[in-house]
Amino acid sequence: MGTKHTFRTQVNGPNATIYNADTIHVKATKTKRTPTSYPNGCIGADLIRRNYVRYLVERYNHFKHADSSFGSALKTLSRFSYAVIFKNVEAKFKAPTYFIPVERFDELVDYLQSRIDQTILGKRNAARGQRNYETFDEYQLTQLAAESVR
Repeated sequence: MGTKHTFRTQVNGPNATIYNADTIHVKATKTKRTPTSYPNGCIGADLIRRNYVRYLVERYNHFKHADSSFGSALKTLSRFSYAVIFKNVEAKFKAPTYFIPVERFDELVDYLQSRIDQTILGKRNAARGQRNYETFDEYQLTQLAAESVR
């Protein structure tokens, strides 16, 4: 029969407990994620622009998801990924979506709007004369009007 060795050790931290010399249990608590603070001069630091970009991304995801209901050929595609638009933006603009400089906001908006317009639902709406999204000015007015109601 083998010999049992005892040892002493010290574990620092409020979440670690040693129950006996044979077993060490460490309980790690999840840290709360602090909101990202965006540097000045980027889209993420400008609340109305950041929210408009988010609005366009949500519209794109809604339209792209709706594409799967058109035609049987599209149903064979793999699962729809909502994050792919952020990767596409990052590849085109060489920066994460909300870290793009405010000076390139119009370029980003044009890109997102063209992506929405290129979806099947976007093309269908255009053929019917229906709009796919609000302009930035319209979005800004609705946000300011909603803020003044509060």
